[in-house]
Amino acid sequence: MGFNFTDDEKTRLLRGEGRFVDNRYNRDMATMVVLRAPVSHGRIVSLDVRDARSMNGVLDILTIDDLDAEGVGTLQAEAQVDGMNEPDRPILARDKVVYLGQPVAAVIAQTQQQALDALEAIVLDFDDLDPVLDVTTAQNAAPIWPDIPDNTAFTFEKGNRAETDAAFAAADHVVSLTLHHPRMSVAPIETRGCIAAFDAGKFTLLTGSQGVLSIRRALSNVLGIETSDLRVLTEDVGGSFAVKIWPYPEHALALVAAKRCGKPVRWASSRSESLQSDAVGRGRVDAAELALDKTGKFLAFRIAAKADMGAFLNCVAPSIATAGAVRPFGQCYDIKNLHYKVDGVLTNCAPTDAYRGAGKPESAASLERLIEIAAHRLGIDPRVLRRRNLITPADIPYPTAMDEEYDSGDYPALHDKLCAQADWDGYDARAETSRKSGKRRGRAIGHFLHASGGSPAEQSIIRAMPDGTVEIITGAQGTGQSHRETLAAIVAASLELPVNVMRVTQGDSDLMEKGGGTGGSNTMAIAANNLHLTARQLIEETMETAADRLEAAPGDIEYGGGEFRIKGTDRAISIFELGEEEDTPSCATARDFSGQHTTFPSGAMIAEIEIDPQTGQIALAQVDIVVDLGVIVNAPAAYAQIHGSLAQAFGEVFMEKLEFDADGQLLTGSLMDYALPRADDLPLFSISSMQTPSPNSELGVKGVGELLSIGAPGILMNAAHDALGPAGSAHIDKPMTAEKIWKALNTGV
Repeated sequence: MGFNFTDDEKTRLLRGEGRFVDNRYNRDMATMVVLRAPVSHGRIVSLDVRDARSMNGVLDILTIDDLDAEGVGTLQAEAQVDGMNEPDRPILARDKVVYLGQPVAAVIAQTQQQALDALEAIVLDFDDLDPVLDVTTAQNAAPIWPDIPDNTAFTFEKGNRAETDAAFAAADHVVSLTLHHPRMSVAPIETRGCIAAFDAGKFTLLTGSQGVLSIRRALSNVLGIETSDLRVLTEDVGGSFAVKIWPYPEHALALVAAKRCGKPVRWASSRSESLQSDAVGRGRVDAAELALDKTGKFLAFRIAAKADMGAFLNCVAPSIATAGAVRPFGQCYDIKNLHYKVDGVLTNCAPTDAYRGAGKPESAASLERLIEIAAHRLGIDPRVLRRRNLITPADIPYPTAMDEEYDSGDYPALHDKLCAQADWDGYDARAETSRKSGKRRGRAIGHFLHASGGSPAEQSIIRAMPDGTVEIITGAQGTGQSHRETLAAIVAASLELPVNVMRVTQGDSDLMEKGGGTGGSNTMAIAANNLHLTARQLIEETMETAADRLEAAPGDIEYGGGEFRIKGTDRAISIFELGEEEDTPSCATARDFSGQHTTFPSGAMIAEIEIDPQTGQIALAQVDIVVDLGVIVNAPAAYAQIHGSLAQAFGEVFMEKLEFDADGQLLTGSLMDYALPRADDLPLFSISSMQTPSPNSELGVKGVGELLSIGAPGILMNAAHDALGPAGSAHIDKPMTAEKIWKALNTGV
C-alpha cells in the first residue's frame, strides 16, 4: 500500500508553527519551579519556606503539608507483579529523600526569575544517609524502606525451567557471561513540561504525552476526582521514546497550583532536571547462559537478572523488567528451552521504566553476545552458527516457552538476502583497506525480533462531515513518527477517498473514553487495523441510510469511491451528503479494538566498525539491514523509525550511561558530560525489506518503532569486539567508550 501525501503537519513544523507545550506559554500564566533533593538519600530535618513565600511575585509554595491539606494522594504503579512490595510514592518528599532530583517543594510565581529567586531562599536541612546505588549489591545493603527487606520489590520468573535445567545439564558446551546494561537517559529533544488550568470546577492539563487517557486516569486518582473533572490535551510532541507516557509529580503539582492560584500554571523542565528526574531506561544486570550440543545446536538459553527499579516503582516498570523482557526472549532462533528470572531491586536512583524496546534490548543483546562467544569457542563461523539455528518457515506458527506464537517470517531468507546485500565475501578487502589506513575493522551479523502491539484498549471514531472532510479520532498519539499521515492513508484507502480530505485528531481525553495511546510499536498493529475496520464498519452501517435516501433496497446498494450507488445505475449519494440533514453527521461510527494484537516484525543486520587504535575512537563504517515489517504502508516513515532506533542503539552501546559518584551525585548531569550520538556518528544505512504479511493483522502490517533498538545493540557490541580481536578478547560492557577501547588495546585492561 503506497500513497502520495503532502502532510499539513510536516509543513506546519517546517514553517516553525509547531504547537509544543512551551509554544502555548504566555505572560498571563504563572510559572512553577521545583525544589529537588540535592542528595540521593537523606532524612529531612527541616524545610523552611517562610522567607520565600514573602518574596516579590511569589503566588504560592507547595510542600507535602499543603498537598495533604488538599487531599492529594500518591503515585502508584499501574503494572503489578505477584507478591510485589511497593513503597508509597508521595508527590513531594515526606520525611526523607530517596533519589537525587526528587521533588521536595514547588514555587509558583508571576515569572520564571521570581520563582527561581524564591527557590534559592528556601532552607532545606537534612541528615545524609548512605545511598544504595549498585543494583548488584543492593540486596545486601540497609533497606531504603523499612518494610521492604533486602530492597527487593519483586521476584519473577518465566519459561520451562525444568526442561531448561535438564538441557544445560546434558549440553556439550555452556557459554556464560555477565552483562551490565546501564541506566540511560531517554533525552528527547523536547524536555518534559506542562500547562495546568482550573476553571468552573474542571482541571485541564496540556502536556507532551504518548496517550492522554492513561495520564488522566492516573492523575484523577492522585487528585481524588472523577476522570470527567480532568481534561488532558497533547498537541505536538518533540520526541518521547516512552519517557512522556507516564504521570509525573510535576503534573499533579501544576494542577494543584492552578487551582490554588486561580490562573494557569506552566512548568518546563531544564535539561539538567531531566537528567536527574526523568524516568530512565535499562538498568539491568544479566547473568546469561547458552547451552549447545557438539554440532552447535542451541539447546537452552537462560538469564538470571537484577533489575534496577530506582527508589519507586514507576507506572509500568514492573512489567518492563518481567513480562516485557521475555516476549521475544529467544529472538529468531530455534531454542526450545528458555528461562528468565529477575529480582526487581530498589536503589537510591530515579525510577526506571520503559525506554524504546522496553526490557527486550537487554535480553536480545545478552543472547547475541553469547552466540558470538560460542561461535569462536567452537570454531564455527558466526554467520554459519546463526543460520544453522534459525527458525524456518516450516516451524511457523512457532510456539515459544514464553507463551508466545510467532506469526510469520522467513528468517533464513532474511539472512541470505542480507549477506548478499552487505557483500559478505568482499569483507577481507575492506578490512585490508582499513588496516592500511591504520584502523582495525570488525563486523558482526545478528537476527532480531519484536513482539509489537502495546495496549489493546483502543477506540477509533470516524465521521464523514458535510464539508467533505473525514474526521478521524484515535487514541494513538504521535510524538514525531508521522502518525497522522499514516493513519490518514489507512482510512483513505479503506473509504476509497483522497487522503487530503482526512483530518486526524488525537490527544484530547474529552473526545473518547478508551485509548491505549502509543507504545510497544502498536500504531500499526492496533490503531491502524482498528481504523481500517472502523472505516469498513462505517460503510456497512451507512448502507441502509443510503438506501433510504436513494429509495432503494439495501441489497441493491454498492459502495465505491466515496459514493453509495444503486447497482447498474448512475443514481448515487456521497458519503458526505448523508450528514447534511443534521448538525451532527449521521455518517459516523466508533469501534473498540478486539482480536489478536501482537505481531512479530523481524530483521537482520550486519555492522562493520572501524577502531582507531591510537585513540580508541569507534566509527560505524557500513551498516546493512533487512527487515520484515509485513505490509509497509508508509515506507519513508517506517525506514525513519529504523534510522532513529539504530542511532539510539549506537548511543547505548558506545556512549551513554548515567554515572554517579560514591555519594550519589550525578556525574553526567548535563549534555557536556552525558554523550548522545550525533548525525556524523552514523553512516548512510543500506536498508531493504521482505514482506511476509502478519495473519494477526487485518492489514498484514507489523510494528517497527522498536525493532532496531532491540536488535542492534548486541550486533554493535559484537562488531566492536571483533575489531578488537585477541587484544580485546575479554568482554567489555556498555558503554564501550573510546577510553575502554584504548585500554583494551594498549594496556590489556
